[in-house]
Amino acid sequence: MKKQRESDAARLCRKQFLLNNKKNFFLTILTVFVMAGSRLLLAFMTRGITEAMELKDLGRLRDALIFAGFAAAGGLFTGLMSKTYRNRYMKEGLSQFKKYVFDKLFQKSIGQFGDTSSGKFISAFSNDINSIEINYLAGNIHLISQVISFVGGFFAMLYVDWRLMLCVMVTALGPMFVSMKYGRRIKTRERQTSEINEGFVDQIKDLLNGFIIIKSFKAEKEVLQIFDKQNAELEETKRARREANDMVGIISEASFTIVLIVLVAVGTFFVFGGTMTIGSVLAFVQLSSEVLNPISKIVTLWSNHKAAVGLVSRISDVIEAKDDSCDKIEITDIEQSIMLQNVSFSYDDGKMAISDVSIEFEKGKSYAVVGSSGGGKSTLLRLLLGHLSHYQGEITIDGKELRSINLDSLYDVISVIQQNVFLFDSSIKDNITMFKSFPQEKYREAISMAGLSALIDEKGDDYDCGEAGGNLSGGEKQRVSIARCLIRETPVLLMDEATAALDNATAAAVSNAILDIDGLTRIIVTHKFEESIMRRYDRIIVIQKGGVAESGTFDELMGMKKYFYSLFNVAQEEDELQPINL
Repeated sequence: MKKQRESDAARLCRKQFLLNNKKNFFLTILTVFVMAGSRLLLAFMTRGITEAMELKDLGRLRDALIFAGFAAAGGLFTGLMSKTYRNRYMKEGLSQFKKYVFDKLFQKSIGQFGDTSSGKFISAFSNDINSIEINYLAGNIHLISQVISFVGGFFAMLYVDWRLMLCVMVTALGPMFVSMKYGRRIKTRERQTSEINEGFVDQIKDLLNGFIIIKSFKAEKEVLQIFDKQNAELEETKRARREANDMVGIISEASFTIVLIVLVAVGTFFVFGGTMTIGSVLAFVQLSSEVLNPISKIVTLWSNHKAAVGLVSRISDVIEAKDDSCDKIEITDIEQSIMLQNVSFSYDDGKMAISDVSIEFEKGKSYAVVGSSGGGKSTLLRLLLGHLSHYQGEITIDGKELRSINLDSLYDVISVIQQNVFLFDSSIKDNITMFKSFPQEKYREAISMAGLSALIDEKGDDYDCGEAGGNLSGGEKQRVSIARCLIRETPVLLMDEATAALDNATAAAVSNAILDIDGLTRIIVTHKFEESIMRRYDRIIVIQKGGVAESGTFDELMGMKKYFYSLFNVAQEEDELQPINL
């Protein structure tokens, strides 16, 4: 049953190429028929002109040349029509297919997306789709054209002389079987190339993301060695793929030469015997190319077609996610609390990132989560967002287990502001509203609380943020991210070092604005220990080595004089050592 569903999903993917695109496809194929027919007629016109020359019949020569002129004009017109409809078919087919794949991709949950290597998606939208365009869309048209040429040429040769046709077909059998053998290799090589390219894309992404670390540790030589190894593996696979394609071409050229020799030899024998005209032999030479070229090309095109179908199936496997949202609980608010009970979680390395954590976040209260780097603070937030479902213990929202909640409804309740900001190459307003409509009053309130008013007044809310927010400073990008979450007015707000890029005064202003919001449940991961802000939290949770080391109000934790007390005092000393920016 699983294989059948996968096959259905792949077929549904392939249907996107013809969706609202059948007219362009059929008109393209019609022109292919006409153009193939025109090429066959040229062979008969060659015979007619040659025989007219042999008989010195000017009337027959004139008629043949007029007919040839009309055929050439018709072929030119059909070629222009083919160009128009073929390119329309290609454009519509690719556009619809990519739109379908991208739409299915965004139907995946964050957890499902995180479980799949992003290299798969990047490879699907680069190498795989490029191969599908060449070998499936364009390849199918070329394949049909070659089949028409082969069938038409076969019957045309049969009509001219069955004996010579039989010689041609018998001579071509050997090369055809060899081509089929190499055709199977093409399909295998295409899939191998796609798989290795996926890993290569992942590696490039990781190396570019780690560029600063690589340079600062002077690890360029070691990194280049890693790059060279995978790059060489990818290019070797591509070389093998090209070699398989080239071998089919070499066999095709050799078979054509052999057949041509046989054709001329046998045709000359028949001419000398008076059973065939020179015009018929010349027509056969032309018709043989209509049969021999397709023999090798059909094998290659069919192999490439099957390889492209395999890539479509592979893409469908990547994007086709199990839709279990109908079986999950919808939530619209948080009535009581979010609770973690004996929660533990480890990543693939097996090391515990969170260990036996029990915390209750009550509705409308404010919580600071502090601790040293790598202690598990960010993992805690990812768990609350449903990004990581393979945890032990229970995470409940008003008594409902998080894994049983529809994540779409969860994100209507929870907003998150992260340290790493993603911005579109669009205006500040578009990046705050995420291209949605909000009342102007709500928009103005969000930019005020995020400390963006001065920037908006100076540059306007239509100011272009640039690619990856390149036209804004780090602090400005962070404030846009904060405003983006505040404008949604969700009942719960999570913040992961969201004020790290802001100066102390701006960070304090933004933090106070967020803490002033009535009824909002705030869970804020922070490394800033401003005393006036810390005193405003209902509870401070201290994370150490994946567990809760301490929990309490600011005064309670300072009175304990334990881990939080040390963190706070170290932070005060560091602040005193910070240079003053004038």
